[in-house]
Amino acid sequence: MLSYGYLLDLALILLSTKLLGIITKKFKMPQVVGALLAGLIFGPAMLNILKETNFIIQLSELGVILLMFSAGLDTDLKELKKTGKASFIIALFGVLIPLIGGFLVAYLFNDLDIMKGATTNVLLQNLFIGVILTATSVSITVEALKEMGKLNTHAGTAIIPSMSSIIAAPNIAVPA
Repeated sequence: MLSYGYLLDLALILLSTKLLGIITKKFKMPQVVGALLAGLIFGPAMLNILKETNFIIQLSELGVILLMFSAGLDTDLKELKKTGKASFIIALFGVLIPLIGGFLVAYLFNDLDIMKGATTNVLLQNLFIGVILTATSVSITVEALKEMGKLNTHAGTAIIPSMSSIIAAPNIAVPA
């Protein structure tokens, strides 16, 4: 028998992200903040209504692809050529700051007494938190730039190639 539970999940995701996006926009914040709040509220962190299923994982991967494709459509190639050095610097800091910041915050909050029974190295766990923060900062930045109408500006075209390289690197390094 077919299960249609994924449709309810999809409806809840769409409604909650749109509603919270509208609310955050009223507070002059990007709508992507509302989408993050929806995930926090309805996910395992709070209400635990939505769980990470195979459907949600595949849908999120498709969403990132569409977001980057959309950003590419809005990118001006002439402006992109002018931003080579700036793109490199932005990419460098765009990777290092969330990576190091996430690592340090995880290190500060990791209770070593609790972690004694862990099967993996605490250092690797802290590094993993930093990598996750680095990857998620990409889509948030692109969406915020699009919403502010800054994606096709000098700053936007400097950021997009650096963000694209962050997305592409794990897909090249780790074959599926």
